[in-house]
Amino acid sequence: IKLLQHTRRPDVTFCRNGRISITAAVARTLSLRPGDSVNIATHDDELLLFAVRHDAPRSARHIAMCHPTKRGSHNYCANSVRLARLMLDSCGVTASRASFFCGEAVTLDNQTYIPIIY
Repeated sequence: IKLLQHTRRPDVTFCRNGRISITAAVARTLSLRPGDSVNIATHDDELLLFAVRHDAPRSARHIAMCHPTKRGSHNYCANSVRLARLMLDSCGVTASRASFFCGEAVTLDNQTYIPIIY
């Protein structure tokens, strides 16, 4: 009997308080930079995570703006109560937080999307 059934860690975590945690692998795939935002699109009954580039000054404020979790880290986090709650509600999650795995990246209309497996 294995004590650990699953050794893979989730890629994205959404909390009802608005915190969105993104692993380094997903951030690298989306080419996230500090100040970019994340958003979720639907396509053929799939939820797709993607990055939104902002060329505005760093002092501009946007919803779900990403930043590294700490200096030198490649893990990112964002804050958006609206996006996090919409994501959890669309997946039927009633808990205060949920973690999801992500699939292989796809490119649609020159934009990289990562499917969220729920």
